[in-house]
Amino acid sequence: MGYAELSDEELLAEARRLTGPKREALVNELFSRHYQRVGRWCLRFTGHRESAADLAQDVFLKAHRHLDSFKATSRFSTWLYSIVRNESFNRLQRASPPTDSDEVLADVAALDEGPEELADRSERGQHVREFLAETLDRLERAVFVLHYGEEMPLEAVTRLLRLENTSGAKAYIVSARRKLAKATRRLRSRGEIL
Repeated sequence: MGYAELSDEELLAEARRLTGPKREALVNELFSRHYQRVGRWCLRFTGHRESAADLAQDVFLKAHRHLDSFKATSRFSTWLYSIVRNESFNRLQRASPPTDSDEVLADVAALDEGPEELADRSERGQHVREFLAETLDRLERAVFVLHYGEEMPLEAVTRLLRLENTSGAKAYIVSARRKLAKATRRLRSRGEIL
């Protein structure tokens, strides 16, 4: 029986019995079955081929390292795509969060920046990241960044994050905008700026 006839779970069970090059061949077959879908998912998430390739590589490295921890209580593809989702969230948290504030966008627009301007912008970006982290919960930040930063439609964000509430991602955007407006008013009342 060739590899093609085996299910993912059967391939994995067979790989667990073997060692060395035979095991690696089975694992490579297993991952190659999912590489294109993982790559497309990563591309939709990042919007850039190089970033998507880096993200996909991180996903498969993590999956390879933790392959023996797969318990087969779900399908292999479900387990693999949960790694994709988690790695994407991790990357999202490390990314500089966007904002739709005209003032912040104007600050970012300068083309000929010197070292002082770059340092100021880096500090401001850090300040904005901290502000978002303090103001929004993790899911609100994820929806906010995917929608405004990655320009992902709300329906796609709802599917991507598997939101099961009736309003989907829109409810999180409304909540995030409300919280951000309230927090911004508090800052201004204290004489601080974002």
